[in-house]
Amino acid sequence: MRGVMYAALLFTASFLATPVAAVSACQTEKSHQTVSATADYPQIPSHELMLEEATREQSEALFQRQMRQLEKMQRKAERDSARAEKLLQFKNKSGNAG
Repeated sequence: MRGVMYAALLFTASFLATPVAAVSACQTEKSHQTVSATADYPQIPSHELMLEEATREQSEALFQRQMRQLEKMQRKAERDSARAEKLLQFKNKSGNAG
């Protein structure tokens, strides 16, 4: 039972971590492009730069929320695993006593 919970947790972690890693790599590339773009074209309106910064901040906030959600899921999986073990032990004791 514990192995199944652990496998599900690993699958969930890899599922959530892959898009986050892609977003992080994209943000790094985009920030490099922004720096080079601002050096090449200093006449870019400031509202566009503000929009890019806001988008970057929202992406970071999304990443942080996903990480907190993953941590919650890990804690829940650990609790569920412990409960399942206790239930199994209880069933084994009840079956042996009967």
